[in-house]
Order: sequence, then structure tokens, then C-alpha cells
Amino acid sequence: METGLMKLALVLVVSSIFLLRGSVANASPPDEPEISADTTDLFARDFNSLAQEWMHAYNRGDSSALTAMYTEDAEYISGHVKGLEARGRDRVIANFQNGVRSGGHVDSVTILSIQQSCDLATLLCRYEATNSGQKAIGRNLLVVKRVNNRWLIVMHMTVV
Repeated sequence: METGLMKLALVLVVSSIFLLRGSVANASPPDEPEISADTTDLFARDFNSLAQEWMHAYNRGDSSALTAMYTEDAEYISGHVKGLEARGRDRVIANFQNGVRSGGHVDSVTILSIQQSCDLATLLCRYEATNSGQKAIGRNLLVVKRVNNRWLIVMHMTVV
């Protein structure tokens, strides 16, 4: 199996585990602290802020702002990318810059679900975009990691 397909399969399995974890058990495992409603609301605000900042930075073509939102080893998986995957923050950002130059514009990003455990989270998002006059509606799956008290995108997958 190709490395890219193996990583995609791993992301899907990890995401499924996060989703199942939230629906199967209401209690936290003994080694994981209970997360209060206030903390959950704070995470939701952080994640919504990240999504909105990303959308505005993309629409401005602000590569510096986008770069600050990704880990150095970030990956972007999409049918819009040659080979279906861009590896490394520089390639991810270059791909987004190509999208902006080609007439891409993200109209909205809405987080549909959040699964968070310690310093990792998955965000399932719905987005609407207008790309060279064509309306597109799709989904994004973001895997984010807390690094130095900031949530950074580790993996970004887009499905139209």
C-alpha cells in the first residue's frame, strides 16, 4: 500500500476512534482528567477562532498567517493536490497560495463536531467556497495538536 494511502487510512481510523470514544463512553478513563463544561466551551472558542482565522488568512492570501497555523511536518490531503498529498508546511502553504491565485475564495467554515483528548483534537468542518465563479461545498477534517498552548494543524483533509 502506498505511504499516502496508509496515512489516510491511519487518519480515518484515529478520527473514528475519537468519534466513537465520545459516543460509547460518558466517563473519562481513569488516567485522563475530567473536562469541565467551561473548558469544553473554551476549546470550542479556540477551534472556532482557528477556523475563522484560517479562512480570513486564506482569502487574503496571507501565507505568513497560514504558516503560523500549521506544524512544520503538517500534511494536506485533497483531490486538489498532485499525488493527493502535500507534505510539510511549506508545500501545504504553497498549495493554498496556488488556490488563491487561481481564484479560490472560502465563503464560510462551520465546525460540525469536535473531539478533543488532552493535546489532540479532530475537527469536522463544512465549508463553502467560490472557486473561479464555481460554488463548492465540502468537508474538512482537521487534526490539531496543542503546541506551546496554541492549537496547530497537523493534518488537513478536504473532500468536495
